[in-house]
Amino acid sequence: MKFVVKEWAELISDPISLGEQDQRVFEHADLPTVSDKLSITLRLKIRSHANDWATILHKGTGHSIRTPGLLLSAYDSRLEPQFSGNWNDHVVMGIQDKLMLNKWYHLALTLSDPEKRSDFYVDGEWIGFNSVNNVKTQKIVFNEGPLHIGRAFLHTGINGEVRYEVMEDFLKKPIVYGSKIALVHVSTRKYLSTKGIIYDLGPNNQQYMVVCNKQEIDLNDDVWIVIGENSTIVRMVSSVSLNTTIGFKHQETGYNLHSHDTSCDKVTPISKQQQVTMCRDANTNDGWLIRRYNSNTTSYDDSGRLMSGDIISLFHVPTNKPALCSHTILLGDGSQEVFCCYGDAGERNNKWRIELIE
Repeated sequence: MKFVVKEWAELISDPISLGEQDQRVFEHADLPTVSDKLSITLRLKIRSHANDWATILHKGTGHSIRTPGLLLSAYDSRLEPQFSGNWNDHVVMGIQDKLMLNKWYHLALTLSDPEKRSDFYVDGEWIGFNSVNNVKTQKIVFNEGPLHIGRAFLHTGINGEVRYEVMEDFLKKPIVYGSKIALVHVSTRKYLSTKGIIYDLGPNNQQYMVVCNKQEIDLNDDVWIVIGENSTIVRMVSSVSLNTTIGFKHQETGYNLHSHDTSCDKVTPISKQQQVTMCRDANTNDGWLIRRYNSNTTSYDDSGRLMSGDIISLFHVPTNKPALCSHTILLGDGSQEVFCCYGDAGERNNKWRIELIE
């Protein structure tokens, strides 16, 4: 069983600073194809409250076309998610939460016409929604206008910083212990996988090679289950916090995602880096620290819960390696090497996107 990779795009990957008159504009043609549902997530920190309504983001060709829109109220920066419907150009989600100054927030806004609703999350916590009342006649109206980050039409922009922004065609949901997930290598869009190739580590130590295989998910080889560190017992369905060490069990084989030191020539076949394998017997080499990806390795912000669609780095704790990594170098069967490297943890090949499999 297979299905095609959902469309998504990381639009702003490194921190950018915005003033009230600054903006970034992304044309509709440069965004993933969206017909009737989407999700936008971003990291945001504001330096001051505006004297009038301020725009965080606004997609549309004019002030009254805003699917989606996200504004801050004057003087106190109360969050106001918005969208346009065929019965009202200005549908507002009544949220009273206000942003504090000089604090990073993770914001997520989702819209779905099939589900007739919009939801809003702050730091992974669901804080508000707006649903369509007359589902037979009322529709959320999507548009082909540009996406404005910062200043748009009648309103100024924010005075602050945006860390990243992602646009997806599916709803954002929390990752919990027991979740079935897939990991996508951002640079190449290939899934973390296995092909049943065994590393020769001795007759009593069979471990499967881990690779990045295709841009189309394989539900046998590419699905992992989120478990406790080194298979420790955790409360299933409890949320996974960022900056936590967890484990990944391969659903098909029951083996754990694993790495080990490079003694006895335990290195990858081409780049000679530290092997990443799947090991049957749980041990202390199965722990992976999960953090939001950040190219600035001296400044991490890992508040909140892990959510589907998050861009992350995975650090192998026992060997103190910076991050799980892949690259475009291909093995003989066309798959990519996967390894743990000594390089900069902020390197682009260390970026992974976590997908919830339902």
